[in-house]
Amino acid sequence: MPIVYYQRVSHQTEPDDGDKHTEYLTFLVRRAVVLRAREFRSFVYDLAYISANKDFTTGAFFDVNDRVIVIDALDVSDTFRPTNDDYIIFQNQKFEVKEIEHFENNYGWMCLVRHVRGAPVTRVEESISVMDLQQLSTSIIKDKLERIVTSTLTLGQSAFEVV
Repeated sequence: MPIVYYQRVSHQTEPDDGDKHTEYLTFLVRRAVVLRAREFRSFVYDLAYISANKDFTTGAFFDVNDRVIVIDALDVSDTFRPTNDDYIIFQNQKFEVKEIEHFENNYGWMCLVRHVRGAPVTRVEESISVMDLQQLSTSIIKDKLERIVTSTLTLGQSAFEVV
């Protein structure tokens, strides 16, 4: 199944106004192995229970949607190095990388990813736009004084996605 892997390159915070700038490298993996989702209900205690073991604590149940994605090293470039700061877009859903296991001899990676419910899916796509201007002029000369000129001007645009 095709996935798009977003690898975080840099993250900077401006000290003056607090704006955050994050740069990602994108890798289109055409043949990733995406295993079936494992959904389970999990419970997490409030921090007060963990820190002091109080008598009254709260917690929450939530549904976790985890997947295992296998990426072959032959399907990505040589600069590809997955980290836990990355995320994956699969079937228009965002998954954060939680764990990464390397195969022997660097043949690939097995990534445990978790679906982020409600997260905006931001895609970074590159495309090339080509403008084409063509002019066709034809003229018919009937005699020395009469000339009929026909001119056609066409403008076309083609967009190509760079992958």
